[in-house]
Order: sequence, then C-alpha cells, then structure tokens
Amino acid sequence: MERTLGRRTWLRTIAGLLAGTGVLRLAGVPLAALGQAPAGARGGGANASPEKTTLLLLGTQGGPGVGLTRAQTASVVIAGGQPYLVDCGYGTVRGLVQGGLRIAQISHVFVSHLHNDHTADIAALLSMKWTGGQTNPTPTDVWGPPGTRAMVDGAVAFFRGDNEIRIVDEGRTVKADTIFKGRDLAAATVTEVFKDERVTVQAIENTHFPDRAKSRMAHRSFAYRFNAPDRSIVISGDTAYSPGLIELARDADVFVCEAMTMAMHAQLTGRQTGAGNAESIGRHVLETHSTTEDVGRMAAAAKVKSVVLYHLLGVPAGRGGATPEDAFIPDVKKHFDGPVIVGNDQMRI
Repeated sequence: MERTLGRRTWLRTIAGLLAGTGVLRLAGVPLAALGQAPAGARGGGANASPEKTTLLLLGTQGGPGVGLTRAQTASVVIAGGQPYLVDCGYGTVRGLVQGGLRIAQISHVFVSHLHNDHTADIAALLSMKWTGGQTNPTPTDVWGPPGTRAMVDGAVAFFRGDNEIRIVDEGRTVKADTIFKGRDLAAATVTEVFKDERVTVQAIENTHFPDRAKSRMAHRSFAYRFNAPDRSIVISGDTAYSPGLIELARDADVFVCEAMTMAMHAQLTGRQTGAGNAESIGRHVLETHSTTEDVGRMAAAAKVKSVVLYHLLGVPAGRGGATPEDAFIPDVKKHFDGPVIVGNDQMRI
C-alpha cells in the first residue's frame, strides 16, 4: 500500500508541474483518454456512482496468494450508477467499501471461473449483504460457468447458522436461500447472458483450461463484455491467447486483460522442475495464462481502443527503480499501439 500511495503522491506532484502543458500522462497514456479519475477523487463520494460507465479495479493480484499491496481478482463495471461485480477474490468486500460502494448495491455478480482467487469472498459478500439488509435485503444473482449454482448454495450453507440465529433472535423474516441464487451459464460462442436497462452482458469461453482438463470435468472459464450506451468494457478473466476472447473484444473501448511478464514466462520455461505438484503448477501457469506479448497480439487483432492490465503475474519488487510499467507495457506495445495502463487496486478508468 505504501508503494501505491507513493505513486499517487508522485502523480499529483507531476500534475502540478505540468498543469496547463497538455502533456500529463500515466505510463505513456493521456489520463483523459482512459477516463481516469483524479487520484484524490478515487474511492468514494459522488465518484462512487459516476455518470459515465466506469471500470473500478478492486483486486489486481495474479494468483491465489494473499498479499499486502494487492487484493485478489475483482472488478466492478459501474453503468448508469449501478455496479456489476466481476469476480470476487479475497479482499473484494473490503475493496467495495473502500471504493465508496455499498454492499447492498451489488445485485449482479459475474464469475469468470471457480478458482478460489476469483471466488473466495463470495460467502462473505452474500452473508454481509444479508446481515446489512436488516429485514429486507435485495436479491442477488451470481452468474458463472457450470458449478456456480452449487458454489452459491455452498456459500449460503456456510452462513446458515448465522441466518437461523438472527431469524430467531432478531426477528428477521428473510431466508438467505430465497434471495441468493447461482446461475450456471453456457457460452461456447459469444452469448448474451444478461440484459437490463443499463447494460448488456455477453460471455464466451476463454482458454484458461486445456482440452485435456476439460475432457475430465464440466468446469469452464469465461470472459465477459459489458455494452453500455456510452462505452464497452471487456474483462478477460484468466486465459491464454484466445481467439474467442478476440471475437468478444472486437472494437471494445476498454480491454481488461490478465498479464504475465515475459521475464516470468522465461523463468518458468527454463526452470528445471521436479516431480509432483510443483511441475503441475508451473505447467499450468505457462499453458493457461497470457504473456504481455499475448495481450498485445489479442488487443491488436480485436482492434480495441485501450488496454488495462490486471491479474498481474511477475510484478517486480521495485528494486533498482523498476516499476510495473517497466515490466509490462513495453512487450504489449510491441504489437498494440494504443493506450496501455497497468492496473492497481482502487483505480478508476
């Protein structure tokens, strides 16, 4: 968190020095080109529900570890003042509050796949929403690949004791299992999976799971596209290079894509792995995640207008002056000549 705050302070300082010059940029990207809110305005107040369709990054860490500077994967698309949550990794509930959003506002959750770094806060989100809703919490649908309904049923079972106690002791009348529903989706091709008066949501299966794994399980992994009247935002989920994702992202305004540094990819490729779990995990990372060059190739092929990197794998420690921009942006730029930004938690775009 210190590094994030330091970065914001640096940006404000540079903004003051360059005010009026027209050359204020973040990682080579004009802030206005991406709709970036000023640093001091992030995280609440009127900006929590902007008029323009906005992306709020809640968690940008890649992988299932627990870190102190980045939360696990979660993003919010705010359209017409309504937040739509995409993924719900550990730290999401706290991130929503930090971002100026009320848990009660979340009525639609879209899950890319069922890895725990994308789902760990589902039970917490639903439980806290039910508790905070007093006697009349609003319903919530959780949309996702096969297994999502069972996951939500399991989350509700997790806090059933709390539900029963408060119904007896506090006089509540709403049972959690009547208002929280998991919805299993199928999206082998670009498929409309949700629509309301603010946004249309499309999904497609990406390439996070290899065919040898899919032949032995029903689980799948999705990318989502949010089409609002003023803006289109595509969120990749975890994926390797994916023709389906390119199709989904065609001409999108904002392409949010996971990214692994080329340095990490080379390290994993050259590492002499032993037998057992380590070899399997290393192979999984290499085969099922996108390198920065993959991101650039997909962005160029889809002709998107801008790229935002999240679910970052291989973030440098910062020694020797290195920054995430140094590690991620140049290899994307080998193939994509539009604006590129490296995401941080609580960043609004």
